[in-house]
Amino acid sequence: MTVVAALGDSFTCGEGVGVRVHPADTWVALLAAALPGGRLVRLAVPGARVADVRTAQVPRLPGGTDVATLLIGLNDVARSGFDAATVGADLLATVTELRGRAEDVLLARLHDAATLLPLPARVAQATRSRIAQVNAAVDEAARWPGVHVLDLRQVPALARPGGWALDRIHPSPAGHRGMAAAAIDVLRGAGRTPTRPIGQVVVPRGPSRRARARWALRHGLPYGIGHLREIGSPVASAVLGRR
Repeated sequence: MTVVAALGDSFTCGEGVGVRVHPADTWVALLAAALPGGRLVRLAVPGARVADVRTAQVPRLPGGTDVATLLIGLNDVARSGFDAATVGADLLATVTELRGRAEDVLLARLHDAATLLPLPARVAQATRSRIAQVNAAVDEAARWPGVHVLDLRQVPALARPGGWALDRIHPSPAGHRGMAAAAIDVLRGAGRTPTRPIGQVVVPRGPSRRARARWALRHGLPYGIGHLREIGSPVASAVLGRR
């Protein structure tokens, strides 16, 4: 049996605002199903930040975990109070704890989320800067034994519109399948041989403009208004017209 413990946020849960991927079709479920006798323990919860993983998810890691996956950071990037030093230290401490409790740690390197969203230039620049700071901690942890990196920028399915859900923040089913295939390749390089194929990754055309507009009116706009105070200060300043 191969025990896969999945830590992180909605990227691993398959949930978003007005979008949802069936749990069995998420990248971690597909990954676990491909490994010998794979059993998935999903600890990730929507909205989690790096500190939440360290304090609430790592303590629940089951004994005998073979592979611990960790995809985290975008909620830290998008919310107020972002501090690169604190986030980086929490991430490194989390990976250190995982290394002591799992044979392999599969750590995700974040993609450039700013390219997917219609952000003002100043906000996009701030977003990229924060992502780069999170990724710097990932790159540091990647030098440690037993830590393997899944770089989301290198997943082909996520380079196409159809790899993303209507919100342009969370992967579509095709995006999840592409992530699982890439994760298998990374673990294969670490000596883990899958017993079941992920299958062909077919990326459909992206959602139509009309579908995106319906989603924005029904889900995106209400969510954005309701959570304006929670998002990072660069975003809030741009929306509110402050400097």
